[in-house]
Amino acid sequence: MTAGGRPALSVVVMGYHDRRTIVRAVQSVLDQTSPEPFEVVVVTSGDDDSAEAVRAAFPTLAVVASPARLLPGGARNRGVAAARGRVVAFLAADCLAEPGWVRARLSAHAAGHAAVASAVTNGERRSLPAWGFHFELYARRLPGRPSGWIAHTDPACHGLSYDRALLARLGPFDDRVEIGEDTDAALRLEALEVPVWFERGIRTAHLGPTRTLDMLRDRYRRGRRAAIHDRVDARPTAVAMMQLLPGWTRRLASTLVLSWRRAEQDRAWVVAAAPWIVAARAAGLAGWYAGCGGGRGGEEPAPQGIPARGAVVVGQNDPDHGIDPRNDPAATGR
Repeated sequence: MTAGGRPALSVVVMGYHDRRTIVRAVQSVLDQTSPEPFEVVVVTSGDDDSAEAVRAAFPTLAVVASPARLLPGGARNRGVAAARGRVVAFLAADCLAEPGWVRARLSAHAAGHAAVASAVTNGERRSLPAWGFHFELYARRLPGRPSGWIAHTDPACHGLSYDRALLARLGPFDDRVEIGEDTDAALRLEALEVPVWFERGIRTAHLGPTRTLDMLRDRYRRGRRAAIHDRVDARPTAVAMMQLLPGWTRRLASTLVLSWRRAEQDRAWVVAAAPWIVAARAAGLAGWYAGCGGGRGGEEPAPQGIPARGAVVVGQNDPDHGIDPRNDPAATGR
């Protein structure tokens, strides 16, 4: 941490109704060691007492609290505005920074990388549903993946930290969308011709659902939000869904193979959690189908002004990922 002067790194910890985990998330950053000073900025929103819990645990930290909900892009923007570091990184409140997280980020940026992506580990190692959720969602961000340059459309292009000068060029994150603000930022990096480096040594532990029903509900909601975000105009017919299933099956097989290859010492968990991986993928597909045509009840479609990306076309749209393959469910930014 830093007591004065400009820190090398600002870590923005973001939460919405995350009182259960946000203190642990902040503590995981404060426990880091680094040869250079760094700071933590906490952004909370919603009508719970998350901000009070953070202030009670860490009286000296900067806390930005909003009684109204901030969508992910809005939380990021508030954090960037309060941050002072030369590099800005983000950590969701349901995640933990593993040891070496700060040091590895600063090393990657010191090597000349303006945008640095990170790996994801399972923070709930005793739960088979959490392992299934982890492999199904983050197969392309496992730490077994080698470090290196990645495409802006790669699902690993998430969990990014940015040089301050790059953030100024990039502009604010989209604060109108419930998902995809980091995907959109990655595509803007592509337009700016800024390469992204994946660093396997930066490991973020995600605290996923530990019960099967909670896992299925989470994946259903994610699939539904993806379809709504992409403004899929209409639900596919039964015939169209049957035509999409072979591709869905191939992608599921690819997820299982990729998880096995990159799980390193956790390969036994890939085998044990295989039924949950399949169930998670099926729940995501069901949610995607429910979200086609704008969905029903509770969730709003994408804001006005965001153009529709087309109707369902067999062979082009992806029931796992939404209409746009950039919205791979493994691409959730952490």
